[in-house]
Amino acid sequence: MTVLISVLGGCSGAASGEGRGPSAESSASDAASPAQETAPRFTPDPGRVPRTTVQGESLVDHVVLRPADWGPGFVAQPVAESAPRTVAVLDDRCRWRRESLPPGVLASLSRYAELPGRDGKGTVRVTAVATVHTSGLDADEQLSVTLEEVLRCRKQEIRAGEHLEGLTSTGTPFGARGQQWADDSVYERGVYVTAEGTHTYTWSVARVGSVTFGVSVKGARGYSDAELQRWITESLPVMADRVKRRTGREG
Repeated sequence: MTVLISVLGGCSGAASGEGRGPSAESSASDAASPAQETAPRFTPDPGRVPRTTVQGESLVDHVVLRPADWGPGFVAQPVAESAPRTVAVLDDRCRWRRESLPPGVLASLSRYAELPGRDGKGTVRVTAVATVHTSGLDADEQLSVTLEEVLRCRKQEIRAGEHLEGLTSTGTPFGARGQQWADDSVYERGVYVTAEGTHTYTWSVARVGSVTFGVSVKGARGYSDAELQRWITESLPVMADRVKRRTGREG
């Protein structure tokens, strides 16, 4: 995926540093320092990596954030979870829909939460998702597709009356620009448009072994980009840690 990242990252037009996933606000000097030591790369324990659908479903249920994990005030959206044994797919008309699990995927789960509007502010909507693949190569392919989708569909329909536009993305493999917490990561940014207005949209997804996981934040009236970014920064490492604790070597 490294070559693909280099090519698509250059074409996306995203700001340098957006591809650092949860560390998107880190300083450029930290990311570019040649003297920076590289942390040991996480190695999954083959005996603890899910090999069946049941094992995969147990892992995603543990990994994917629940409303309370996002912070005080967050509650489940009216549709709190994705339909069982489905994944989100961007079709050839740039519309998001859910389909049955494809070959190479053992399990996938999305949970939807929101921070209800109050005191003149709008409602912030967030999503957390994790997918267990049958191999690291299959998981890596998902991140490659994520990068390609932004080039294919600058405007994406979530559902009637909701869409994303102006999307850009950047990928960062382990060891690049100070990224030392995942095998690969992709950071995506754009604009979320509804009848309520136009607000910032952010999506960050990463891979650890054969597991991919990500979070998205749809902005709302009264929230700064820094506030929205904080939810990405604080939530994704929690999911990464959960994956590593469940699939790494014990002791």
